[in-house]
Amino acid sequence: MAGLFVGVDVGGTRIKVGLAEMSGHLLSCNVLETRGCRDAESFLDTIAGEIATQASAAGVPLAAVGVGCPGRIDFKSGRVVWLKSKLEFLEGFALAARLGDRLGCPVVCDNDVNTILAGEMRFGAGRGYRDVAAVTVGTGIGGALVQGGSMVRGRNWATGHFGYMSLDPHGVRHVCGNTGIIEEHASQSGILRQLRKALEAGEASPLTESLARGEEPGLRELFEAAEAGDALGQRLADRMTCELGVLVANLIYALDPELVLVGGGLITYRPSVLDAIRPEVQARLDYLPPHATQILPMALGDAAGVLGGAALAMDAIAQIQ
Repeated sequence: MAGLFVGVDVGGTRIKVGLAEMSGHLLSCNVLETRGCRDAESFLDTIAGEIATQASAAGVPLAAVGVGCPGRIDFKSGRVVWLKSKLEFLEGFALAARLGDRLGCPVVCDNDVNTILAGEMRFGAGRGYRDVAAVTVGTGIGGALVQGGSMVRGRNWATGHFGYMSLDPHGVRHVCGNTGIIEEHASQSGILRQLRKALEAGEASPLTESLARGEEPGLRELFEAAEAGDALGQRLADRMTCELGVLVANLIYALDPELVLVGGGLITYRPSVLDAIRPEVQARLDYLPPHATQILPMALGDAAGVLGGAALAMDAIAQIQ
């Protein structure tokens, strides 16, 4: 083995860093908090320090590093083009080049969901497929697209932002510029906004009671409440699965993929939700024979971002050689 591959999964509150072998076996993985990162330089210090620590413990040189980061990422240069989140200080930052200078090895950087899909294509549920659309459901809704076996990134590095597509042209305006986007209802952040409105309106529910105590119910709690017979939970869960079904059906009409992979926190912890989404999709697809497109859960779970970063690094080394 010439060296190990590093995967870095950047999130708004946490960063996961792991070392992987060519097989996809993770030798080590650690989760870091981003709250100590005040600017791009301290962010870089945090990642580089963790990679160096893990590499030293493994006693094997690094072959390459792959970083998955939210926002629009210029894959050719590894620069963060657009990022509106808790990590806005990275916008305009040449992340791949600067991290490569620190570590002395090749570094590639891509959008976080592109990175997750790269991992699924190499190690997970996407193996053997060439035309795949991916949707992740968590704090927001992300997406990625592989056609003919290659990642599609777009001329502006904007392909795959499926959560920013509009379901209601008269809805609330989002920071992306669009109105009534699907992320407003069918994601963790969207559910929280709806729960706050329900709390203000005085709607009684274990979910609003939890919110009143200063807690933030997650998607897991939403579906647990729905299953327990809570009216508000049932209404929001039904709307969420319906809108996700509409999204997947629209992707199938637009792209005609072999496979749609659905992942993220919701699917990792409650894969049965797909059983509710599939009928919503099929009800809108008389145009196609049943099951013309497979709809499957992602397979890599919490390790998806780290293994995706490692997969990007492996692809980069293969192209160099």
